[in-house]
Amino acid sequence: MLYYGRCPCGGEYDNREVTVRMTIGDEPVEFTNVSQGACPTCSSRVYKALELMAIEDVYSRMRESRQ
Repeated sequence: MLYYGRCPCGGEYDNREVTVRMTIGDEPVEFTNVSQGACPTCSSRVYKALELMAIEDVYSRMRESRQ
């Protein structure tokens, strides 16, 4: 379980798993079980840098294969 710390509003982020949906070219893509910090106080959402880098890597490779 990842720890996200405290939100600027003062709430503590809850760890949860989400599905991230995006479109690459004309094709919808889903990333499942992505770790996300969610603040129960203000609804702010944060991701760890490694999660975002992994999504960006897949996105870049898929875009390159379509060119």
